[in-house]
Amino acid sequence: MKKISLYLICISLLALNFSCDTDEKVVDQVLETYTSGAVLRTLETVPDDEDEAFDMFRTENSFSVTVEEQDETEGELIDRVDLTVDYVDNNKDDNDVSVSGVAYSTIPASAFTVGDRGLPSTSFSFTMEEALTTLNIPLTEVLPGDRIIMNLELFFTDGRSFKASDAAVTVTGGSFFSSPFLYSLLIDDGIAFDYEVTTSDEIDLSEGGVIEDYEASISIKDGTEEVSLLETLNIYRTFRDLTIGDDNVNLSEEEELFETYTIADLDLADSVRTLDISYTIEELLGEDLELSDLSVGDDFKLRYEIITMDGRIVTTDENDTEYFFSISTSECVQLNADAPYPGEYTINMKDDWGDGWNGGFLTVTLDGEEVPGSPFRVETGTDASGTFTVPDGATSLTLVYTSGEYDSENTFEIIDPNGKRAASEGPFENSLEIYTLEIELKVCE
Repeated sequence: MKKISLYLICISLLALNFSCDTDEKVVDQVLETYTSGAVLRTLETVPDDEDEAFDMFRTENSFSVTVEEQDETEGELIDRVDLTVDYVDNNKDDNDVSVSGVAYSTIPASAFTVGDRGLPSTSFSFTMEEALTTLNIPLTEVLPGDRIIMNLELFFTDGRSFKASDAAVTVTGGSFFSSPFLYSLLIDDGIAFDYEVTTSDEIDLSEGGVIEDYEASISIKDGTEEVSLLETLNIYRTFRDLTIGDDNVNLSEEEELFETYTIADLDLADSVRTLDISYTIEELLGEDLELSDLSVGDDFKLRYEIITMDGRIVTTDENDTEYFFSISTSECVQLNADAPYPGEYTINMKDDWGDGWNGGFLTVTLDGEEVPGSPFRVETGTDASGTFTVPDGATSLTLVYTSGEYDSENTFEIIDPNGKRAASEGPFENSLEIYTLEIELKVCE
């Protein structure tokens, strides 16, 4: 009956939307009603986010916690807090090193001091190295996605004890108590892997469609000056035939190594290694596929894998994750084949050298008149953007690039009103004479 009363009190008080000060009074009222329990309330953790504490390289990183104990006697019954540590191996290899319930340390009652709120509190901390040593797990088995879990069990002098499995959700995760009795720390890979597709990640199968090379820029850093913790970057390719025809011939190709790079050989600047990749459609197709084998819906997968100096493998194998990317097939149903497609267009312009377009510019003419903002250019620096709007009923739209000096530094893309790339041009040829190029926009459904 007391348990039922406790939950009803909590629900009623939540509905009143009390302040933080009122929350403390609520805790007191609840504990007066429910006299057989105790909480270890989290006052502070450093870092704040448990998922930012550890990475797979820096074993010296630490996680610290300050907790406050509350019970019906305001701490008079505290005997000790036992800490045990678990390791959860979340990787898909055959060597599962998970272990649980390993004794770590004990916090005696004497380590608690009365805090500002009149309740006993204490702090403890541990490093990743200390936890791994206790667990007897070598660093070479530690991979991103694994977790180190520190469990707390509170013991009273009368023999009672309290841990995570004893506590209700309102105690472990509720705003009143914030008493999880455990801290689950995600191990990050410690690698900043940035990947930007700079052309298109779609293969246009429409009649007359222009298939751009697939290009991407990769940057890798690991917190060292020369990115010295990482040895190899492997790229794997898969083809998925998702449109098997009446002949039931499946042209899918299993994952195979596509390219490999020694990370120490990549360009280095400001403690970042960089790599620009470029694949023609022929390179993506490989030896056994032809363009005519592709249908809308098929795709290629590129999986990136980093091997560390100590032999650990860092990768992902699911769509839209850090190291896994798709190149899809599509067919453009052109919306501007007969007339300009209405809406706002965005021009994103870049200059690789960082000194502006040096006389180059892009002129946009709508129904015989230049649009506001035209001509568009990068005046100074590395980039600029502009917009123009095509109204309903427009009959003609032309875009012309006029060269200047050092046009090989200049690139731009035009984003259509639906947020898709309608054109991507550059870098252009350098020439001693001024020349013009008309730019074709393709707005696809």
